[in-house]
Amino acid sequence: MKIHGDNENLYEVTAYTEDSLGLLYSISGIFARRSLDIYKLLCYPSAIEGVFKIKVYVWATPDLIRQAVLQIEKKVDVIKAYFEIDSQRSKREVAEVKDILRNREELKTN
Repeated sequence: MKIHGDNENLYEVTAYTEDSLGLLYSISGIFARRSLDIYKLLCYPSAIEGVFKIKVYVWATPDLIRQAVLQIEKKVDVIKAYFEIDSQRSKREVAEVKDILRNREELKTN
């Protein structure tokens, strides 16, 4: 069993993504490059049609988790990524993702 440092917390990273071949591999690589072990990984369709939700649970320091999430958000097929300490859930996520998708659709039609 890995011993975690005093400054480490179990973080829940949530990424809303489009369906893309190799994206899960790419996201897991972001954690591997930072020597962060994935504790649990979930991937499933979200409440928004055509959008998937990836949840990664990882022990990390605040600085490392921020860096990892910023890197995840740079991926083209990632709509939005968040991190929270161990399952602090928020409805704001879904509202923000819907706003981002709505803005994308408006830009496409203009």
